Amino acid sequence: MNAAMNAAMNAGMNAGMNEPVTMLQRLRTAGLRPTTARIGVLQVIHTAGSAGIGADEAFHQMLLRGTHVSTSTVYRIIHELQTLGVLLHDRSDRRHTVYRLRPYAPPASADVRITCRRCERSATLPGAQLRNELELRAAEVGLRPLVAGLVLQVDCLGCDGATGHCQPN
Repeated sequence: MNAAMNAAMNAGMNAGMNEPVTMLQRLRTAGLRPTTARIGVLQVIHTAGSAGIGADEAFHQMLLRGTHVSTSTVYRIIHELQTLGVLLHDRSDRRHTVYRLRPYAPPASADVRITCRRCERSATLPGAQLRNELELRAAEVGLRPLVAGLVLQVDCLGCDGATGHCQPN
């Protein structure tokens, strides 16, 4: 594991819970693969604190830290993180856009409940992968879903469509 990934293990803090929130957790919660460039951008923005930092300054700070990336990579990552809700942006006193970390909110339960619409029989399944896929697809079309609980309505195999009676397998 490289130095940026090791540092990411300890960076960030959830002020509401006083539990460490790593840059890796922020990326994984957003459904992103933790790359050295993404971790570096998050660390530089975290270090800037509540004042925030501009994209050009973030690029220069990454170079000073020894993380060699292009300006376009930094801009792409910042845009991606902002779109997924990891970053907030504001205007500085000098009317430049600055970025800062959004306060961390742990993800809602990733479980998915599947319920028969006829007999109301249900099962709860682990659904982190499904939830992440839905959120990524929504972000691709410019939406940010706030999925609190995910329930899929289905027809179970034991239900008789005509009578509505269920005979579970």
